[in-house]
Amino acid sequence: MIKNFYTTADYGYKKQLVKYAGKIYELDAFNKDPHLANAISDAEFVNQGVVDERAVRASAGLTMMAAIWVFCLAFFYGLFLPITLFVTYSFFDFVLRVFVGVQYSPTMLISAWISQRVLNMQAEWVSAMPKRFAWTIGVILSGIVAFLFWTGNNGLNTQLICAVCVLFTWMESAFAYCAGCHIYQLLNLKSEVCNGASCEVVRK
Repeated sequence: MIKNFYTTADYGYKKQLVKYAGKIYELDAFNKDPHLANAISDAEFVNQGVVDERAVRASAGLTMMAAIWVFCLAFFYGLFLPITLFVTYSFFDFVLRVFVGVQYSPTMLISAWISQRVLNMQAEWVSAMPKRFAWTIGVILSGIVAFLFWTGNNGLNTQLICAVCVLFTWMESAFAYCAGCHIYQLLNLKSEVCNGASCEVVRK
C-alpha cells in the first residue's frame, strides 16, 4: 500500500508531454515548433504525473530565505514565535503537497507564478513521484520541529533539525539536488532519474 502510494503515476500535474533528443516538451509546443513538428514520429510520449522542477527549486529558495530569517530571530534575539509559526505553516504546506496534491500548495503556486509569469521561464517537467516521497520527509521533519517548538523545547536538538531542513532546501534550490529523491531511488521504488539522477519522467 505504501509502495503504491509513492509509485502511482496519477500524482502530480497531468500534461501531454513528449521526449525527444533527451529533452521533455509539452506536446502543443512541440507541434508548433517548426524545427520539431516533423520529428513527432521519433518522439516518445510520456504518461505520468509531473511537477515543474523550476517551481520546486523556487519554492525551496523561498522556504530557505524565510527559514534563515526566522532562525536568526530565534537564535540571536530569542524570538521563537516567528519560527514556530513558520514551521507550522511548512508542515501544513507539505501535508497538502503529499496527501492532497501539489496543485494545492500555496508555496508551490506562488513559486510557479513567479517562475512562469513574472520571470517568463519555461516549465521543466520532471516526475512527481520521487518529489512526493521527498516532501514526505519534509512532513516528518517539519512536524517534529513544530511539535517541539509548540511544547517549548527550543534547545539545540530542535535547532539542529531546523539546520538540516535549511540544508536540504539550500541543496534543492542551489544545486537542484533532491536528497529525498535520491533516497527514493536507493529504495528502488521506481527506476527513474532526473536532475541529479533522481526523477526524470518515465517514457510511455
